[in-house]
Amino acid sequence: MTTAALGGQVDVPTISGEMTRVRVPDGTESGKQFRLKGKGMPHLRGRGRGDAVYEVIVEVPTHLTARQRELLEELRGTSEGETGPRVSKFLERMKHLFGS
Repeated sequence: MTTAALGGQVDVPTISGEMTRVRVPDGTESGKQFRLKGKGMPHLRGRGRGDAVYEVIVEVPTHLTARQRELLEELRGTSEGETGPRVSKFLERMKHLFGS
């Protein structure tokens, strides 16, 4: 959750058994896909490998410490009234549709 929000790097396994590092930009939402060229399945009757596709799944912690809960409450207090990019785009389309 924090890496998706703040950005960073994660190590992911490849089909060949090695680990590779993927850069995750800040603000990455669940469902975003990253393509790693040449890290997928070998081509049939050919040379080289295909691409590996990784999908981001943001997990929300279910058991928080008191400090984690306090920090999330503080974050919620600073972002009151803000909307995410999907909601903002939807609201803009509705305003345009209804002429406000």
